[in-house]
Amino acid sequence: HKGDMYNAERFAEATFDSLRDRSNGLDQQSEEVAQGNYDLANVIYKQKGDLMKAEMLVRESLRIRIKLYDVNHLYIGYSSDLLASILMSQHKMGDETKELRERSLAIDIKHCGLDGKNTAVAYFNLGNFYHELVDTQLTTETKIEHLYLSESKYNEALRIFSKILGPDNTKTIQVTRTLSVISKELLRLEPASTMIMK
Repeated sequence: HKGDMYNAERFAEATFDSLRDRSNGLDQQSEEVAQGNYDLANVIYKQKGDLMKAEMLVRESLRIRIKLYDVNHLYIGYSSDLLASILMSQHKMGDETKELRERSLAIDIKHCGLDGKNTAVAYFNLGNFYHELVDTQLTTETKIEHLYLSESKYNEALRIFSKILGPDNTKTIQVTRTLSVISKELLRLEPASTMIMK
């Protein structure tokens, strides 16, 4: 509900302002400040607000957390994942976004296991990254290559969701539908690729 999101942003903004107030004596390089940056960025992202502001906030969250924790810490995974989502929302699909998605997946595998729900979500997000890259590719071959990369990540997400949530869960159905779209795209592109190679 839009009103709830507006209230959530106002609350997150007030909390953030309180954390940033130097008179409270809070260490500005602390987890509390990192979490405040993260929370406000997340609310802005979810309500499709100022994505440049959200990007700045979550980058600060990630910067602080990298100083505080081991590189495989779950909180670094959270900040990496949110930053990748915000970058993708701004159509920033470069190496940084790919590396953030891969880092998030590696951290989720380490903490949640190969069959963890967060691992499935991370595979889905990486699949989505490759799928969105398809339209930016200049040749049929690279489009097909990205579709197969996307399909492999989605298949892993489907395996996990089917195992832990069952075939009738909305997340499982969502991945199944996405894989169906990819299959149709491959069927459409592969004959063209074969013709080019002849």
